[in-house]
Amino acid sequence: MTFFGFFITFIVLISIFTGYKIYKKVLNKSDDKKKERIGEKIVVLFFVSLLMTIVNIMTFVSSYSFIWEKTYRAYHEPVYEATVIGYKKELVKTQSFGKSSYYDRPVYFPKVVYTDENGARVIKTLDFTANNPLKTGEKVKITDNSSRTSANALDINPVMLLFADIFTGVAAFFTSLLSTYITGFALKKRIKISIYFALGIMIVNIVCIGLLYLKM
Repeated sequence: MTFFGFFITFIVLISIFTGYKIYKKVLNKSDDKKKERIGEKIVVLFFVSLLMTIVNIMTFVSSYSFIWEKTYRAYHEPVYEATVIGYKKELVKTQSFGKSSYYDRPVYFPKVVYTDENGARVIKTLDFTANNPLKTGEKVKITDNSSRTSANALDINPVMLLFADIFTGVAAFFTSLLSTYITGFALKKRIKISIYFALGIMIVNIVCIGLLYLKM
């Protein structure tokens, strides 16, 4: 398993544990907890744990995927100039506006070719896509090594990274607000802690974005 796989597993396990603690605290406060059936308890526990998993993934996995890993690779991998030679098509589930139905929307990840430090010709797919994908023949700055399945694109729109920072900051606020429910803190203090936590995540991400921008 890769480091990213271990990271996701750790986040999921922590989320399930926190969800269980939240569920136990809610159950202990319930007046009719003895009347609840085992099936109902399992369903409630499942959805509480699922909620914690979702907000934690939006906070930590999104930060890792969009910002932390890109910054790490930018400073620990050789830099190359690659040429776009095509696209890799993937389908993502997208919800129709104003409807509950979903449809498959195609997205295109640029495929690039470059010559590595050993003089070998390498073809890989970039780790990002955009509404306006790079054109065939366009040059792009990347970092890469042989152990990676995709190349790390450095020519990223800073606005997109700042949007990711705001998104993960909002998610971090709700992650902290939900997690601190298992403590004895009052709501006002929990909100204050959550604001500080969200600001902390955003500051870390902004520093990483700044370091990444220096490599662009």
